[in-house]
Amino acid sequence: MSVSRVVGGLAACVLLAGCAHRVHGSGSEQDWRDATYTITCDGVVPGGFRATLHDGAATVPADVSDTPAYLSFDVRLEATASGDLDGDGRPDTVVLLQCHPQPSNGIVEEVQVFDAAHHLIAGLPSPRTLREQTILPPVYDPAGLKVRDGDIVAAMKAYGPDDSHASGPSVPITVRWHWNGRTFQRVP
Repeated sequence: MSVSRVVGGLAACVLLAGCAHRVHGSGSEQDWRDATYTITCDGVVPGGFRATLHDGAATVPADVSDTPAYLSFDVRLEATASGDLDGDGRPDTVVLLQCHPQPSNGIVEEVQVFDAAHHLIAGLPSPRTLREQTILPPVYDPAGLKVRDGDIVAAMKAYGPDDSHASGPSVPITVRWHWNGRTFQRVP
């Protein structure tokens, strides 16, 4: 890989919060568990930070000037799903990432979608946009993340009236997202 290509890729990552850049492996087969992502920890770090996963996990020191309340971020790949989302006939990949700011007892999730060439297409809207009548956002069920009929189909659990942060969400929901050529929109 040429220096200008690497510098160009890194510049794109800086400009696009929530993008990812492939830095490990060779050939066309991507190992999503051993890749570098730029994530925002679902907005906790608005400018994003790079997390290089090894075997699906990384601990990244926090920049205290950006996030004085946190010392580090534990990032984990929860699930991937593949299928054609952009209509080009080639498989795209949906990557579900979990971010745990330290010290805290909170965990947030974000989803990034990559085309067949492993370039970021877009991220899904934050689970915070789905909380409906509850204070806490729903949580993804990693086993329920699928690509079906050109859409992302995500099994999630929402918080019911008797649920708490400690007990976790208990109400199963399914959310479907469709690519419109620019963003993913929720399908009713």
